[in-house]
Amino acid sequence: MNENGKKVSWIDYAKPSLATDSSSMDWDDRFVDELRTAIRSCKIFLCYPIFWLCYGQISNNLISQSGQMNTGGVPNDIMQNIDPLCIIILIPIFDLLIYPGFRRCGLELRPVTRITIGFLVAALAMAYAAIIQHLVYTTGPYYTHPGEGENGFNDISAGLQVPAYILIAIAEIFASVTGLEYAYKQAPESMKSIVMSIFLFTNAGGSILAFCFNSIAVNPHLVKNFAIVSGLMGAFTVLFFVCFRHYDQRDAEEIMDKTMFEKQTDQY
Repeated sequence: MNENGKKVSWIDYAKPSLATDSSSMDWDDRFVDELRTAIRSCKIFLCYPIFWLCYGQISNNLISQSGQMNTGGVPNDIMQNIDPLCIIILIPIFDLLIYPGFRRCGLELRPVTRITIGFLVAALAMAYAAIIQHLVYTTGPYYTHPGEGENGFNDISAGLQVPAYILIAIAEIFASVTGLEYAYKQAPESMKSIVMSIFLFTNAGGSILAFCFNSIAVNPHLVKNFAIVSGLMGAFTVLFFVCFRHYDQRDAEEIMDKTMFEKQTDQY
């Protein structure tokens, strides 16, 4: 406890005001307070590497999956373009219709709730991809070894992949866009670039995790690959919500306090 009766955390000991000799410190107490806020904001990014692991499937394993299916003569790597097209179409719909619709119903989708929904949708996308991969393996003529050697594709339409890309796009809108927004809004002015960099660094974490799946990212194990990624995302979705659900309440209280302060200021 300090002399004002407030609990002192470990980071407070970096404040010049609490140091016995602050002559060598070229920062002030405000910088330490802003650093604490930045660290608190970054905690919410801990589960994002798993989300990026899911998202990364569209640029590797889902392309491989479409190469095992009948694309109607269209190059299989074109399929991943469905994701950005869906995002371009869906973001205005979410901003103009879906989010305002929830607010009119008295349901405010705050950041942690949005991110949780995004993680859940990403898990569903991977579960759907596992189901499609199972259908690929149970369809002839090459069954569990399409596209290998002189083998061609199995007789199943690549159009079945489209819902997976739509689900991933929805997950991006809920989780990725909200994460960027949260990182920017919560970070103090002097820490915005650092917090944004840490958020983007979680993408690298997802790429590192993808290396762990190299042994099962081949035929005939791709069903396991998608299923395990889906299960991991589902588990971390629950963990994320349990650990950070109080952030929404805290943010709502801060907004209410700020609104009341502005009203009182206007009165004077």
